[in-house]
Amino acid sequence: MNPKTILTFILSGILGYSAFAQTPTNPKLDSLIHKNAFYYKNGNFNGEGWEFLKKEILKSQIIVIGEQHGIAEIPIFCGKVAEIQQPKALIGEIDPYTAEQLEKISVDTSQYSRYFKQKPYDFAFFSWKTEMALARKMVLAHTALWGVNEINFLSLPTFFEKLASLAKSPSNKKAALAKAVAYAKNDLPLYGDINKYNDFIAYRIKEATVDSLIYSFRNESPRSKKMLTDLRSSLPIFANTNYQLRVNLMKKNLLNYLQPYITEDAINIPKLLFKLGANHGTRAETWIDTPEVCSLADNLADASGTKSLHILIFGKQGTINTMAPVNNTIAIQPYDGIDDMKGFEAFFSLVEKDEWSVYDLRPIRYALKTGQLKISSPDLKQYVLGYDLLVLFDKTTGNKFIE
Repeated sequence: MNPKTILTFILSGILGYSAFAQTPTNPKLDSLIHKNAFYYKNGNFNGEGWEFLKKEILKSQIIVIGEQHGIAEIPIFCGKVAEIQQPKALIGEIDPYTAEQLEKISVDTSQYSRYFKQKPYDFAFFSWKTEMALARKMVLAHTALWGVNEINFLSLPTFFEKLASLAKSPSNKKAALAKAVAYAKNDLPLYGDINKYNDFIAYRIKEATVDSLIYSFRNESPRSKKMLTDLRSSLPIFANTNYQLRVNLMKKNLLNYLQPYITEDAINIPKLLFKLGANHGTRAETWIDTPEVCSLADNLADASGTKSLHILIFGKQGTINTMAPVNNTIAIQPYDGIDDMKGFEAFFSLVEKDEWSVYDLRPIRYALKTGQLKISSPDLKQYVLGYDLLVLFDKTTGNKFIE
């Protein structure tokens, strides 16, 4: 695999929307597109569109934000949604162990610079400035951080440090610490050169190696053993050989978090805020016929007698963090949302300078399902079927790595 594509796929898996077919003029679609504008000024959103969003948020138990990663404004938007919703948990594309570590590190800004010099991508997207600010905001508001991903292949040294801290056997503790040191020594020099990303240690870990550790830790705590079985389950995902496995793992992790809220007599899902890549956030099947994790979230909302609200958000133009290398002067690149999303020209054409806007996709979905509307672009059709609202904004800013 081309190394320039590896990090993007493993961390997000959200780039399926980048090759939209050109959508021809569609007068019927145009008649169903109604813009509600709003603006971001002095740290707050205001305007007719924002008032519409607030009403929709307050009616929903589960909010899903499907995003384009790498844009600084989107975590800010997510934080403002959280202020209205006040969720029990923010659910993101990190693993459960990384989420626990993020809760600890995010609250103390004095740790950031030292931490990220040694572990540049330990928190995946939360290694960027406004993403970390969002995590900190959530933790200070007593909102839990839940991670539903596979083990972060770029945080393996931290993973083995945690495993060592749990080990009661001196030999197991020594073995786990040795791996933490060796993996850090291998990986740290690679972050600045995207041409060396194939050399990350995660791509060389064998199942037999993890199986040996599982055997060695057979008498350790249940948590230690679960960490290692989770690592073994993640290996095919590191190798980019099984996307279905990744989706299934995300669903399992979500259900693990929700276990205390589901009994024989009731499903009492708390308020949840999902912030995931655009394909993960859909309630419809994806381009590879896989029901995503937020399809499960939508079903759980139905089962509990509540509502889910799925919001798709993209920017129009500006810059974006392309995820690698870990160097802001290189990773921050020009971004053209119109070029990326060729099925959405009719929506983008209405976005004016410095404007944010929200579009209700539900009337379009109804017209599509009842045969009153035809959409030639399969990708645009997927998003209309999978999301309730579309938020677009004019200027994007590439999210910078914490330095």
